[in-house]
This record gives sequence, C-alpha cells and structure tokens, in this order.
Amino acid sequence: MYRLAQILSIIFHPLWMPLIIYLSVRAIDPYYIAPTEADYFVFLLLGINIIAPAVSMLIMIKYGMLSSIELRNRKERFGPYLLVIFYYVLSYAMLRWKVSYLPDTVFSFFLSVILSLALSLTINMYWKISVHMLAQGGVFGTLLALNVIHPNLDTIYPALSLIMAGITASSRLYLDAHTHGQVYAGFCLGAIINWIVISNTLMV
Repeated sequence: MYRLAQILSIIFHPLWMPLIIYLSVRAIDPYYIAPTEADYFVFLLLGINIIAPAVSMLIMIKYGMLSSIELRNRKERFGPYLLVIFYYVLSYAMLRWKVSYLPDTVFSFFLSVILSLALSLTINMYWKISVHMLAQGGVFGTLLALNVIHPNLDTIYPALSLIMAGITASSRLYLDAHTHGQVYAGFCLGAIINWIVISNTLMV
C-alpha cells in the first residue's frame, strides 16, 4: 500500500498538473480557439516547465541542497518554489510577447499558477502547505470556473477532478507527508485562486 501511495504521488505530482489543466481547458472550453502553431508553443513551454524544475531539483539533490524531490522539509522548499515561479513568469512573458493573440484563458491560467505558487511560498515560510493539493485545487478551480461561465458544459469534469484530488490527498496522508489541515489548505488555496483569476478574466 505504501508503494502504491508513492506511485500515485508521482503520477499526480504538481509539476504535471498545469499541463493537465491546459489539456482540459483546450478540450472542454467551447470558446477556446487558437492557431495550431500557438498551441505548440504553449505545449513547449509547459514541457519546459516540467523538465527544467525537475532537472534543477535533481541537481540540487546531487549537491546536497535538497534531501529529496518530495520536498518534505519545509525549509528546503524556498529555492525550488522560486525556480518554478521564475519559469512560469518567464513563460507568461514569452506568451505575451510571442503569441499575444492566444485566448485569455491561457494567460489567466498561467497567471493563476504564478499567484498560487507565490501565495503558497509565503505561507510555507511559516507553515507547511501541500503543493500536491494546491495543484489539485488548481485543476478543480479551473474546471469550476469554466462551468460557471459556460453553464452548458458537462459537470463530469469537475467531478472527476475531485476524485483525482481525493486519491492524491489519501496518498499524501498515507505517506505521512502532510497533516489533514495542510492537505485541505492546499486544495482550497489552489481552487480559490484559479477560480477567481480565470472566471474574472473570462467574464471581462
């Protein structure tokens, strides 16, 4: 069971979730329209934002700056958080510069990731919060925002994201990586930030 929880934690790792969100938005938002070359560019940036932080953290582990890629030690999280925020800020700037004609959904999505990470970084200076659940909350908040703005969308997508979040939360708790409070706080923060940023952007 312990091994299964570890595998699930890897499958639902926070680095993957922005790609999951983008794929979900692209698939279910009826107003999402973007040229193929622009989509490729977004996929490239998201791929870099998965690979670059992972490689950076592995290098930090090799040189003793981190104990593991799980970032269980709250005090070790500051550097990796800053790295991921930097990559997403850079990606946001490149999107605005290179493909400014993309749907507002894409820009609001990147912005919500940056804000979620920045807030969780601030909280983490005083109290450990679950980044796994922050990412899961981001998926749910995004899908919920789309369903509020486009009421005709199938509600099965937010429901499936809640199941995914429940599996992730159970895995983190079983591994004793977080307390219940840290898991709930991470999910709520991610859901609220993504819902507010994306719904407000699309309503303008």
